[in-house]
Amino acid sequence: MGARQREISVSEFFTKNRHLLGFDNPRKALLTCVKEAVDNALDACEEAGILPDLLVKLEVVANGEPPPAVSQATRFRITVGDNGPGIVKQQIPRIFAKLLYGSKFHRLRMSRGQQGIGISAAGMYSQLTTGKPVKITSRTNARSAAHY
Repeated sequence: MGARQREISVSEFFTKNRHLLGFDNPRKALLTCVKEAVDNALDACEEAGILPDLLVKLEVVANGEPPPAVSQATRFRITVGDNGPGIVKQQIPRIFAKLLYGSKFHRLRMSRGQQGIGISAAGMYSQLTTGKPVKITSRTNARSAAHY
């Protein structure tokens, strides 16, 4: 029996089981991606004691052609901006590309999300379906340069 066991990568597991994380179909996946980004922005502001001010922008992406009607579109660009404390450059890959990574594992109370999966899964879904990288821009204060 042990000879038949094998390990699979996180991306392979995600591809086969995306429905477990809210990526059942393109419409639900778009909603899940927006929700995860907004939840993270709200959580960061809450943890820093900042009244949140968020910008959520959803754009239809066309490949060099006139953009289709929103109801017919299949590719979107999601932008979420906030006035939170920012993310230090070294933490960006861990937060956005590593599953089961987060700042809430030490808490005992339930909050908006606690698994450390959401925003990483949103990025993974985006990359799997578009072949394009996710772009994260952050700054830790108004005077510092934004980093990516």
